[in-house]
Amino acid sequence: VNAYLNRGNLYRKQGDYVAAMADFEAALQIQPDSAKAYGSRGLTYLSQGYYKAAIGDLNQAIVYSPKFAKLYLWRGCAFLQLEDYNQAISDLTEAISYKPSMADAYHSRGLAYMGLGNLYQAIADMNQAIELNPSLIEAYGNRGILRHKLGDTEGAVADYQTVMTLTSELPAPGTTSTADLTTATVPATENRQTGSGVTQTYENTGISAPQMAEMYSNRGNLRAELGDSMGAIADYTKALTLDPEKARVYNNRGFLRVQVGQYESAIADFDEAIRRDSTYAAAYNNRGNAYYQLGNAEAALHDLTHALSLNPNLEEAYISRAQAKAATNDSEGALLDYQRALRLRELHCDSSLSQG
Repeated sequence: VNAYLNRGNLYRKQGDYVAAMADFEAALQIQPDSAKAYGSRGLTYLSQGYYKAAIGDLNQAIVYSPKFAKLYLWRGCAFLQLEDYNQAISDLTEAISYKPSMADAYHSRGLAYMGLGNLYQAIADMNQAIELNPSLIEAYGNRGILRHKLGDTEGAVADYQTVMTLTSELPAPGTTSTADLTTATVPATENRQTGSGVTQTYENTGISAPQMAEMYSNRGNLRAELGDSMGAIADYTKALTLDPEKARVYNNRGFLRVQVGQYESAIADFDEAIRRDSTYAAAYNNRGNAYYQLGNAEAALHDLTHALSLNPNLEEAYISRAQAKAATNDSEGALLDYQRALRLRELHCDSSLSQG
């Protein structure tokens, strides 16, 4: 049995899930009450995103080995991915009760609390995970998101910096040792415009290039909030070298380049953003502003009008277009755009009051 289990886990770590499953099933044919075989097969299902199947195998493993902490950790991670946060918390708390030093259980439970909106409990668990394992990269990333949500922008920047420092210290691929059954971890990503999301990985050997790019982008957002435009531009540039397909990051870098007077470079960024997303109203708006700053009112009008065709509620586009119209001696058109912008602002205020 052990020979099948050891070989199966090696196949799993190499990503050969078909061969791994065959070995675990062979082990179960020999020993039908093997908690390790059910646990290993459950983890393999988890690695492939088959969360309900994983839970089924882990349920059986727990019957045969009810005090094995990692089984509760893995099942808790499966419930976490199914967004059954309360059940995830129950399992992860059970894992911690059997093994209080399990940093991954605190980290995953923090994610479950985060899913429930309990940010203070989530950050407490991230703190504990980091105390137990100061090299747990994902915990710093997720704590950075939590700190930002709680208004601690400088703390969030510090956490993202730690992520980057730890990632730069990782050994080269193929030199990292792995445990017999690795734990499930969920590195953090955050998108300022679309909310936050997670990317699942199960072999804790580092963060992928797109995930690292998102970390740089997040830190760029935070640096921009703190007024460090050049630092933010540097972070966006690094993000784009790691993942050059993000329209949002081109737009954000272009926006800051307008702020520091780099108008031609900004327009190039907005061009790239629009090339990747032709419906990106904010990028058209921002490119229009850059053209206006360069004295090209006609190009500005074209972009701002297109931005409004994509998003008729874009107040800043009406204001910018009013300025461009005024520059082309269209005073009446400018007045109408200012009036539209004011009306949108009034509607926004009315909506805020009605929700208050």
